[in-house]
Amino acid sequence: MNIRIPVYTMLVLLLMTVLSNYSAAQTSPISSKIESVAEEAFLYGFPMLVGYKVQYDYFINPESGQFKAPINTINNEARVFTPQDTSISTPNSDTPYSMAMLDLRAEPIVLCMPEIKAPRYYDVQLVDLYTNNYGYIGSRSTGDKAGCYLISGPDWQGETPKGIRKTFSTETQFALAVYRTQLFNPEDMENVKAIQAKYKVLPLSSFLKQPAPAPAPAIDWPKPSADIFSSEFPKYLSFLLQFCPPTGTASVEAEMRERFAQIGINGDPKVAAIPLSQEIMQKMGAGIKAGLSKIKHTSENIGSNVNGWNIGSAAGSREFYNGNWALRAAAAKLGIYGNSAEEAVYPFTRHDSNGATLDGSKHNYQITFKKGELPPVNAFWSITMYDGASQLLIDNPVDRYLINSPMLESLIKNGDGSITLYIQKDSPGKAKEANWLPAPNGPMFLVMRLYWPKDKGNSVYPLGKGAWQPPAVTPTVNLNALGVKRLGDKSVENIVRTDQRYGHDPIFQGPRGWSYWNHLEYPRAIQNPNLWPDSQSTYFIGRLALPAGSTMTLNYTFPHARYFQFAMYKNKGGSFVSIGESLSGPNIEPDKGSINPFRVGANRLAENRDFTMRIVAKDAPSKTAKREPNTLYVGTDGAELQFVNRIYLPDQGRDGAGWGPAGKPWGGRGLPTYTGTLADGTQLSSEEVVKTFGRAMTGATEQPVSAQQWQSLIKAKGNDPELDFASSPARKIPRWEKYWNLGYSILGSFKTPEEQAKIAYAGPIDGGGDPDTQYLFLQLSQKFGSVYVMRGKMPTFPNTYAGAGGLGLEVMPAAQTQYFSLVSCEAMPSGQIVDGLTDMQIPLDKNGYYTIVYSKKEDRPSNATAENGVAWIEWSPRGEGINGPGNRTDFGMLMLRIMATNPSWKERPDNITKPGMEESVMGAYYPRGEYTSKEAFEVSGLKR
Repeated sequence: MNIRIPVYTMLVLLLMTVLSNYSAAQTSPISSKIESVAEEAFLYGFPMLVGYKVQYDYFINPESGQFKAPINTINNEARVFTPQDTSISTPNSDTPYSMAMLDLRAEPIVLCMPEIKAPRYYDVQLVDLYTNNYGYIGSRSTGDKAGCYLISGPDWQGETPKGIRKTFSTETQFALAVYRTQLFNPEDMENVKAIQAKYKVLPLSSFLKQPAPAPAPAIDWPKPSADIFSSEFPKYLSFLLQFCPPTGTASVEAEMRERFAQIGINGDPKVAAIPLSQEIMQKMGAGIKAGLSKIKHTSENIGSNVNGWNIGSAAGSREFYNGNWALRAAAAKLGIYGNSAEEAVYPFTRHDSNGATLDGSKHNYQITFKKGELPPVNAFWSITMYDGASQLLIDNPVDRYLINSPMLESLIKNGDGSITLYIQKDSPGKAKEANWLPAPNGPMFLVMRLYWPKDKGNSVYPLGKGAWQPPAVTPTVNLNALGVKRLGDKSVENIVRTDQRYGHDPIFQGPRGWSYWNHLEYPRAIQNPNLWPDSQSTYFIGRLALPAGSTMTLNYTFPHARYFQFAMYKNKGGSFVSIGESLSGPNIEPDKGSINPFRVGANRLAENRDFTMRIVAKDAPSKTAKREPNTLYVGTDGAELQFVNRIYLPDQGRDGAGWGPAGKPWGGRGLPTYTGTLADGTQLSSEEVVKTFGRAMTGATEQPVSAQQWQSLIKAKGNDPELDFASSPARKIPRWEKYWNLGYSILGSFKTPEEQAKIAYAGPIDGGGDPDTQYLFLQLSQKFGSVYVMRGKMPTFPNTYAGAGGLGLEVMPAAQTQYFSLVSCEAMPSGQIVDGLTDMQIPLDKNGYYTIVYSKKEDRPSNATAENGVAWIEWSPRGEGINGPGNRTDFGMLMLRIMATNPSWKERPDNITKPGMEESVMGAYYPRGEYTSKEAFEVSGLKR
């Protein structure tokens, strides 16, 4: 996987053309064994021929354009590879190469190494003509002390002389030595050159200072032809086998070599040159085609897929291959002369966490190593970026082609000690640029190199099943999907797919939400979320009327999402008011054999995640202990009820409801199945439940306040005299308040404090609000300033969206709140939102504080960017959002959701028991803000 020869691709294409002619050949009466022998010989010889092409260009033909050095002479490449280097694919920029082709026929060769102390890593990989790795010299295998090592061929019978630390015996008369010397950074190159200058390649006689033996016969090296991998492969393989005697450890091949002689491969180039009959050539062509197909299949199925990375090994010794010639051939196809797994492991990927092809023109990506979970190596690790098509390095403005462990001190750590790498074509901003690995403007290929991997504890071994796994490459911003502005936003494609999957249930009306209403081409009226919804939510609503004593049973599956809840409401005073009956994620008991992924410490990605819920037409027990688990009590009056099923922020790779995958067909359950039981025991099927319990919903939920009523409130004579008609009910000094109910919080906002205090504020949440959520809101006007800036401390939250594997956080952590979000709203008669920010989309400083700028697009300060540590949320271009000439475009409103808080969090807004306590209860978590202007913010920047 280290050395890829681009000409190989050309040869394979040529081979495919030649073989297409063979495929049309008629079956001949020749023995059927010829085809199988040809296939076996091609698989066996393919890597040898690839290696010969390399060695001919590098060490034999000075006119090749890639010539390195004569045989038995070392060549040192002491430079950093750049995109201008196109002779080698997937070039390794961690370890400059030195190489030498060794002729071992006349006498052994001695390799002398200088002392190379840790932490610098080095290795010398010894490879025979079969492409087997028969030995290693280096940090792992022989240590960092200076020493000389003897390399002998299959015919040498001498004794190891003094001064030799170790002898390596190879099965072939020619071999290759591939040196890798670690480079810490570009400035370290002179040190690498000094080390390479001390590498010595000596004939044994020179090492002993004795006369040289008689030279071996000269060789007439045949130039690799265009047909080396097709019709002439027997000739070239036979040529190479004369240097590969089936003796010693290679004697196991003797019987196989006898079979090869049937098609002219016998280790004698003169015999191999004898023309073969057309019939035999046809059979051989079929065998070659079968061999090529097997190489392709084997190379595509090496190793295991771990978080989108392929982890395996195709390179090794004779013992490693154990006669698996297809695997050895596949190793040559993937990258000849790759290290054995004990020396280096090369996870590679072309795909993100969702299985989609990595493409810098379509996505920004991240790789996050959790604290203490960097690649486990004794030497070093790196991640190198290549162009997906050519597998060459790419031009980029910072001349950075990899990120490796020597760079750790300069990398920025996250607050929890983890390290996030930003994989994208454009800079992530100065604050994150140290961790930026530039990507191409198109398909990409990533290679992770782990040199001298640790073999105990948190190890990559056994490959594909080790305790350590590389984190997934996670797409963060979809540059190609419609409707996506920030990490976690659902694309239009996802929205449409969710609607297609779940939009036809007669009880569960939906999916409903801002995304569906604004992005579906033909949304249904019921999908209009006209009560200030969240931007990341998917709602299912419905209406029921259960006769006294009846039960509706719902068989559910927990979604892959941040928050899940089912709540019941009744219509009171023109608004749907909570009846106090709801079930939210952590409080639901799973079915036997299943888990609840919403509980702290639970496996969020577990497959068994079913639960059963009941809605019963009975009065709730007076004591909580007597309530049945997973049961909602709706009384015996048979009144019409409305339910809301809330699902917030599905995991990455999931549809908008969190039940199914986002990018592929799915036939799972999703919405619950349901049955019913009447008071007399009569069982109802799902169709009968719809007819008996279901009630029609023909349109959107009616707004509690009409446009006419709203405008009457603005003009009312009894309003607070401090309010101005042009900006009412916004105030010059904005102050966040808890939302209590429509009467106190909305209607009362027009009154003097004394008059507002007379309005009842306590009671169940109205307006279809979530009983497990604390809402804070603020009404604003650009009459006081075109920009509003708010600051506060973010409560801790479970960042479940991606996780290390990119498909959701693996284990549910403890947190102060389950979900925190801010939405930009229009006025009550509209009930619509314009923009939204979820907790994970808001930049935080090192102490967990945020700065959020609220403005219209044209008023957005240039430094109000995530790269500058500032979140921006859009002020509605329509202001109040009222149709007609009375609409005030300067009106704005913000609503903050803090959901399902932890009782141990002392500053949680649930502890606000009456108006005016907000700031004293929430302390640093209380949002504070002021009006400013675009110009002023650009000058002042952040204010902590």
